[in-house]
Amino acid sequence: MRYFTPIIFIAIVVGSFAGTAFASTTEWLLESPDKKCEIIVSLDSGRLSYHTSLDGKAVIQKSPLGLKRDDQDFENDLAFERAGKVEKDREKYELFAGDQPQVNHRVNFRELVFRNANGLPMELELAASDEGVAFRYRFTETNDAVRVVESESSGFAVPMNARGWLQPYHSAGPYTPAYEDFFFPASPGDLPPDSRQKAVGWAFPVLFHIPDSAAWVLITEAGTDESYCACHLAPDSSNGVYHIAFPKADETTGGYTNQFGPEPQFTLPWTMPWRVMIMSQSAADIATSTLVTDLSAPSRIADTSWIKPGRASWGWWAYPDGPFTEKLFDEFTDFAVKMGWEYTLFDAGWWKPGLKPIASYALSKGIKPLAWNYAGDFYDPEKRKAKLDEMAAAGIAGIKVDFWCSDRQEAIAAQQALMRDTAARKMVLNLHGCTIPRGWQRTWPNLLSTEAVLGDESYFYEPRYTEKAAELETVLPFTRNVCGPMDVTPIACSPKKFDRTTTAAHELATALIFTSGIIHYADSPEFFESLPPEALKIFRDAPARWDETKCLVGEPGMVAVFARRSGKSWFIAGISGTTNSLPVTLDLSPYKKYRHRITVSEAADAKMQVAVAPLGNSNQWQHLIPPRGGFILRLDK
Repeated sequence: MRYFTPIIFIAIVVGSFAGTAFASTTEWLLESPDKKCEIIVSLDSGRLSYHTSLDGKAVIQKSPLGLKRDDQDFENDLAFERAGKVEKDREKYELFAGDQPQVNHRVNFRELVFRNANGLPMELELAASDEGVAFRYRFTETNDAVRVVESESSGFAVPMNARGWLQPYHSAGPYTPAYEDFFFPASPGDLPPDSRQKAVGWAFPVLFHIPDSAAWVLITEAGTDESYCACHLAPDSSNGVYHIAFPKADETTGGYTNQFGPEPQFTLPWTMPWRVMIMSQSAADIATSTLVTDLSAPSRIADTSWIKPGRASWGWWAYPDGPFTEKLFDEFTDFAVKMGWEYTLFDAGWWKPGLKPIASYALSKGIKPLAWNYAGDFYDPEKRKAKLDEMAAAGIAGIKVDFWCSDRQEAIAAQQALMRDTAARKMVLNLHGCTIPRGWQRTWPNLLSTEAVLGDESYFYEPRYTEKAAELETVLPFTRNVCGPMDVTPIACSPKKFDRTTTAAHELATALIFTSGIIHYADSPEFFESLPPEALKIFRDAPARWDETKCLVGEPGMVAVFARRSGKSWFIAGISGTTNSLPVTLDLSPYKKYRHRITVSEAADAKMQVAVAPLGNSNQWQHLIPPRGGFILRLDK
């Protein structure tokens, strides 16, 4: 372990004998336990900056730090006070939604304290794990006065030859911002496109490949709570520097009136969100990182035994216009029973038959019922509790809360309170029309899923989805899904308004590639039952929570192949994002003890059918994925 004493460079300019001028730059280094990831903070002429490296090669270049409060400037004229010792921590916890059910990671932390021109302190906390680095600000003094962060100068400077996958952050509208757009290939300096809504910035997360260091970096944030807003990146990335930006003033949930400006405000002490950079030489390692949850607060639920990840039948995608009858809801409950799934979701329209009869029927069949709700009902504390009590009295096991459409601090606070209040009633939670999760699935493990993704409902609404879905779906495992559970509603095969161009095998494979604590299967019972029995059995047996996950192939925008284990079975799923045939070769030698093997791939009618075939016991499997195609391998002992 390297000792973290300051490195001081002193430039001496010698003039006359009357005096000597000094200018100095001081640096502090924190490295990961395996010494591969580094973050280096510099103080130069009263201003803070940082840079990062992976295996000794630069990833994030010199980037600004600091912020301005309404009462104090912590950007200029800063002076170093002290550096704490390196604290070696082990983050050991359980996740109910994600790639790893049990996490056991080492993270190094270090505190640096600086004082501004008025002598007031600002603490900069650093973190470094084998998966990446992060920083956050903290004010430790106590003061009951409400303070406002007017601006945050934190930035991320990437080399101009970097290439990224970025999603535009939308201006306020009836359904925006909600992180529902495509990820576009972009270079530093590019402005976000006006895609599905006018763009006012870039949304988290952003993914870059840095050619000079042969590295990938995913930039996002973690640990955001009711004391701060959710942030994004400003549209201007001149010279490759992406700056933190706050939500817009007019963002709001329908029916709620904003109470203060978009800048975050709180009393002291005040700990702010982590700015996270996951770094690796492969996109595959980015996909399975848990750094976002490693840096988030531990579970606030003492007894988590009641939290059950699972699969859900869901009638809305198959029948968006109803009829919303007791019979229809009961049919999807019966389908959940037939498939061995744990949940059924009563989406919009449940109020026509009423919750009590359809929920009672589900409970009588051993199925946990979930119910759709509107976000505007959950800001006011008394209204929120009354609505939750109504749901609980009807036997509802969890709720889906839709149309938040705001990253402002009030929206974050309302969602945090909702996580707390649902947990108190032992209800699971799914947020829709919302921001991305920021490590909340660790802090509130009853949060089993969130949307914040352009999912398969887009076949109703977005004409470009048909051409761009395959590419998007090979980007999501390395971007959005890294941040947390993603309710993309897979297996959307039956024809809708905009014609699908992916194969049925591609659609089936996405259900095994994307992770969500509750998987809402999109299609009708009739489609599922048209599948070959061996293929249908995969969706009876594949869980929402896996024992083990590996990303075997990761080329964002091109191809994604994941291997996931449940008990004594491995499920290997791959999808192509291209319009060309794509050869893949998989090393199956690690699975040689799994002798019962089948493949699921395209049938003659590739759009609507799949074919099942036996797979030999060779240690290598070669396959040509057709354009926008996919496959599943099932390996059993």
